[in-house]
Amino acid sequence: MVQYFGSKHEPKGKSGFAHLFQHLMFTGSENAGDFFFKRMPQVGATNMNSMIWYGTFSYDYTNYYETVPTGALEMTLYLESDRMGHLLGAITQAKLDNQRGVVQNVKRQRDNQPYGLVQYAQAAALFPADHPYGHPPIGSMADLDAASLDDVHGWFRQHYGPNNAVLALAGDIDLATAKPLVERYFGSIKRGPDSSPIAVAIPTLPARKDETLQDRVAMTRLYRTWVVPGLNDPDAVPLAIGASVLSGLASSRLDNTLVRDEKLAVSVSAGLQTFAQVSLFEVSADVKPGVDPAVVARRLDAIIADLIAEGPTAGEVDRVAIQNAADTIKSLESVSSKAGTLAEGLLYLNDPDHYAQDLDAYAAATPATVKAALGKWLSRPAYALTVTPGARPADRDAQAVTKASKPASAVSGVRTKAVPADTIR
Repeated sequence: MVQYFGSKHEPKGKSGFAHLFQHLMFTGSENAGDFFFKRMPQVGATNMNSMIWYGTFSYDYTNYYETVPTGALEMTLYLESDRMGHLLGAITQAKLDNQRGVVQNVKRQRDNQPYGLVQYAQAAALFPADHPYGHPPIGSMADLDAASLDDVHGWFRQHYGPNNAVLALAGDIDLATAKPLVERYFGSIKRGPDSSPIAVAIPTLPARKDETLQDRVAMTRLYRTWVVPGLNDPDAVPLAIGASVLSGLASSRLDNTLVRDEKLAVSVSAGLQTFAQVSLFEVSADVKPGVDPAVVARRLDAIIADLIAEGPTAGEVDRVAIQNAADTIKSLESVSSKAGTLAEGLLYLNDPDHYAQDLDAYAAATPATVKAALGKWLSRPAYALTVTPGARPADRDAQAVTKASKPASAVSGVRTKAVPADTIR
């Protein structure tokens, strides 16, 4: 598994470059040609990310991985090193044009999914236009159209050196065997430019923001979203616990109240989308057909407000910690998940064993620490988006939304204090 830079490193006018390079990395390198896809399946490679898959890149990194038999390790290291150190000579205008079209088709497919426009509305509402996390990793059609061969070569030279990558090996291998192989194939690759850390602020809305977006969907969905700290912050785990208390266990507060008891929604969800420097705390509810969305909105806000004010119970915190431990242990049964866990720990925190600290943080959490984190971050103004059935916007990159017809105070169950937009916590 090799990880490089992600979309937060893309300058203005170059959105989608990390995604575009995910595809170009599979079109052949100078010495191996298109050997990668022809040879890897023949040696028994499985779980290999390919240029038709989405989800192996994010704001923070681009990920290349494969699971191979031990006997194919040396060949795999050769192929990975060749496309790290010897790729540019193999990237032609024809390949760029071809993969540009593939990437844009992936974007169309994702945008055309139900609720596929939500990510653009959230980015536009929650982040300044020039914020590193202010544009979705998929990129814009205009920026992809404008990408020249020189632009693409420049992106590679800037970001794809060995000093800007993390390599993780997991499975039937030990350090004494692996290190000489890695040195043999990667040792001669020259360093690239050192990239300076990106300063990332946690933006705060000046007041609650209510918007409505039409889309080709079967039912109305309500969203509540806040920008909160990234995984390096001590509040990240308590916030994740708070999200699971709302909806994430077999029996959670939103599920019990809105779906089972009051039958106002057909489904609910809550979660913390955790990135390196920011996270998104997101709650959603699919309104039951025939129910007034305003009623569901008030109840949704009231349940969130109650958790902020009162905090979770000790039993709820324990259940989340136990579930997280079980999920972590289960995921580490997979060789590829082990490699991913080690790589992300090293990439984000310079500690490949950071997952163990996360387990300890979950185990040490208390109702008081969760309540404090929720009170600190979710008492800030929320972005309240309502997606209703209808004709979707024509300009998909702009993702036009309309202001809600009711003032925020009419539907808000959460009392917030207005904070200047440029306040950083």
